[in-house]
Amino acid sequence: MLESLGRAIYRRRYVVLAVWAVIVIAAAPFAPRAAEFLKPGGFTRENHPSVQARRLLQEKLGFSTVSVEIVLQHPDWDAYQPEFILATMLAVAPLQGLENVTSVRTHLDDPTRVGRSGKSVHVTVGLRLEMEQAMAVIDGMVAKVDHGPLTMTVTGGPVLYRDISLASEHDLVRAEKIAFPLAAITLLLVFGTVIAAVAPAAVGGAGVAVALAIIFFLSQRVDTSVFALNIVSLLGIGLGIDYALFYTSRFREELANGRTVEDAIAVTQSRAGLAIIFSSLTSLIGLVSLLAFDSLILRSVGLGAVIVIAFALLAAVTLMPALLSVLGHRVNWLRLKIWRGRERSVWGPLAGWVMRRPVMVLVPTVAFLIVLALPVRDLRVGTVDATVLPKSLESRRGFDLLQSEFGLAVNTFIPVGYTFDGSPFDPDTLTALYTYGKAIESLPGVRSVTSLVNIHPSYGLEQYRLMYARPGSVTDVRTRMLLEDTVRDGAAVFLVESTMHPFSPEARQLVASIRSLVPPDPTQATHVSGGAAEVKDIVDSLYGRFPMVIAAVIAVTYLSLLLLFRSVLLPLKAVVLNILSILASYGALVFVFQWGHFSGLLGFQPLGLIESTTPILLFAILFGLSMDYEIFLLSRVSEAWERTHDNRAAVSEGLQKSGLIITGAAAILIVVATSFIAADIVIVKAIGLGLALAILVDVTIVRALLAPALMRLAGEWNWWLPGWLRRVLPEVHHVE
Repeated sequence: MLESLGRAIYRRRYVVLAVWAVIVIAAAPFAPRAAEFLKPGGFTRENHPSVQARRLLQEKLGFSTVSVEIVLQHPDWDAYQPEFILATMLAVAPLQGLENVTSVRTHLDDPTRVGRSGKSVHVTVGLRLEMEQAMAVIDGMVAKVDHGPLTMTVTGGPVLYRDISLASEHDLVRAEKIAFPLAAITLLLVFGTVIAAVAPAAVGGAGVAVALAIIFFLSQRVDTSVFALNIVSLLGIGLGIDYALFYTSRFREELANGRTVEDAIAVTQSRAGLAIIFSSLTSLIGLVSLLAFDSLILRSVGLGAVIVIAFALLAAVTLMPALLSVLGHRVNWLRLKIWRGRERSVWGPLAGWVMRRPVMVLVPTVAFLIVLALPVRDLRVGTVDATVLPKSLESRRGFDLLQSEFGLAVNTFIPVGYTFDGSPFDPDTLTALYTYGKAIESLPGVRSVTSLVNIHPSYGLEQYRLMYARPGSVTDVRTRMLLEDTVRDGAAVFLVESTMHPFSPEARQLVASIRSLVPPDPTQATHVSGGAAEVKDIVDSLYGRFPMVIAAVIAVTYLSLLLLFRSVLLPLKAVVLNILSILASYGALVFVFQWGHFSGLLGFQPLGLIESTTPILLFAILFGLSMDYEIFLLSRVSEAWERTHDNRAAVSEGLQKSGLIITGAAAILIVVATSFIAADIVIVKAIGLGLALAILVDVTIVRALLAPALMRLAGEWNWWLPGWLRRVLPEVHHVE
């Protein structure tokens, strides 16, 4: 079937090229706009308890958890000088009457809003909007602020998420400018001819362009996270060029064997085409598993990966043969004498050396991988904050100001809604609220609790009953403001403060402890909101499913390789080695991004944790990519074994024949992944580095040394298959 398809493409090569030209030209205006309708964030879900608690606080108390933060400064004026006060009042006055603004809080309402320098103030503009709605109106809203002689810096959730979207798009453009030229140079080093190097890059680029255009249209109808774009582009560029590389390499080999151009296309399509199809399927096994997660960012990567790999595959098995049919022997034009004749000089001796000393190879390589993986023991997952953005952006500078001048964004603030029937000042309800407030105060890690029953540590229940016997007669300004902001019939808010980092595992444990405090009255309930609660819900949701996803991916991959190679041991070895490679990558992530080594060189601020989706994304991507290399190695070994039934000779020959193609494919992906290390967003930077290191370790340590050494030691057990299983499994021709 594939051979017939190859001959049909050869006969209609100009038609195929014309169709692809039309498709690429049609996609060209839309591919650069792929990020236009993508959504920022993509972590929380509507069914998370923290999101439901946030909605309840908004509905019952008008308590806004979405706000824009404005820092106003003057180099000479103090915050309470008449000039500063007047400028502040004039600046925020246009915001007071806006439809979606619930409150505007300045230092005139709360003295703690004056910065440490005394020359800056912090203004909070509360919004009755969801994050995405707020992003759409913030520019117009901020434009109404006339800060006059004051310096204004704007930050807050909506502004930060908008900047993440813009920075992500900028990262993609920059990475593509780096990746394509470096990938072309890598292809030139692999093939040694200019034409052979340019053709795969052009075909890979065409597939990515069409896929990005599809994502542009799809994102208008299906919610898609902006974080997915960089990862999907990385996969598209890397795998698209890899598939075209496989195809071109086999085509040149067939021409060198004396075949005509048509026959070379037909054989290449039947052999390399099948390999590419199977390779893409193994890559998708892990990536499709992302659709099982209740996370917009992971589902977006899974969906985007299906699209981009499908078009990379389609380009490789249709556009590539059409282009090579036209080029013919001209694929070898403009030859550079770089790698000529070196394939055997490198891989032949290496194969022989590994076969002679399998134990000497096995022990240090396994020890090395274990050392790389050791930092995984300290892996801490969470959600990142504004420090993922570069300091050149105003929103990041504002975030840093909130930390340095006001001590905000450092401690954890957890809003807890307490719902009940009737008035909060009823004796029984007030007793329940007081008991609950004291229970929260006693929890480890709680610095303070602010509520109608936590005003002063020396106040007891009787004093609160006396104070609220006539709530309208309360004269203390701060208490009256507290009652106005946090108390309604049927609901009250406890604002819990902790010195823990908002996104740390310790803060998540505090959220769990607060949620464990259940009111004794069944008509009453508590609802925990805030950043720490949202992070807990995200992590619990992701890692509650992750073990099942790992098990499913491993099982499907094992069965696929069992079917392909008809061996019980070889798929098991492949799975174990893949896991070792991934653990080594995790170890590098902890060492660099959690512990902060090389943070100055790479240009990021370590948070002491790893963003929660990163390990899952790396597993899904790396498991498939590593299997690609394993398949190409084992297919050559298997072919030699069927011909010779000499295990040692088969492993040596397989390593020698597959070495250059695996190295070339891996080098391209390493180059593409490395280009994303230059990203401004730390999450993208971490995934780029994790992929690059994992692929480097996989190719140099695992596939070149460890896998052949294990196969040499296993001997004929490599090919053991129980008789009953041999009868059950269908015959599948091995790919080459």
